[in-house]
Amino acid sequence: MSAVTIDELLRSPADIARRCREDDGLRELTLTSLAALAVGTAAFGAVLGTFRGELQVVFSSLKVPLAFLATLALCMPAFASIAAAFGRPWAARTMIALVLASAARAALVLLALSPILWLAIDSGLPYHRAVLLSAAVYGLAGLAALGVLLRGLGEGPGRALTALAFIAVFLAVGGQSAWIFRPYLGRPAQESIPFVRDTESTFADSIFTTARSSVGIYDEPEGMEDEPGDVYRRSAP
Repeated sequence: MSAVTIDELLRSPADIARRCREDDGLRELTLTSLAALAVGTAAFGAVLGTFRGELQVVFSSLKVPLAFLATLALCMPAFASIAAAFGRPWAARTMIALVLASAARAALVLLALSPILWLAIDSGLPYHRAVLLSAAVYGLAGLAALGVLLRGLGEGPGRALTALAFIAVFLAVGGQSAWIFRPYLGRPAQESIPFVRDTESTFADSIFTTARSSVGIYDEPEGMEDEPGDVYRRSAP
């Protein structure tokens, strides 16, 4: 892992994008990006798992890297097609380096923000608010990744449309990939710790529901009816 490249990923996304476009030291950039991706996402996952503790720490430290890799695998062909459609037919090695560098920058941001999240969890942050804070940190990391990816577009016609298409694909795929591998925090009252939960709803639906739950608004499960004057509260450990 190159300290110089790590510094560039954090502080000079434009230089990283230029290296990718100009095929400048891509092997070293790719290897460093993979190392940063592994370390940053695993550390962030481990912090998420401290909410439940025990085996959840191990599971989450494995699942966050898997979610990132799944996002990259699904986004890369889409990015290549979008770029080519708007007049930017990149070589495969350029696209791979650019996407990996973008993900590495996101992972480094996750690593940097992990102590804040850990402190919040250790201070007794309630479950739903911890989920929202984790999603916000994940979103900030995604924006950091886009900082490299969008700079890789360079100047020229179609840049804005390409950028918007990249953002739409990245956010949709990244959010849903993360959702598939849940749970990351784990509820303390759970008797067992599953590696993944059964598929239900979507990432967007979950964020909406969790936001409501964090302020005390709980949705009534389908098929249940309140008695007159009663307010249903779904139990949440």
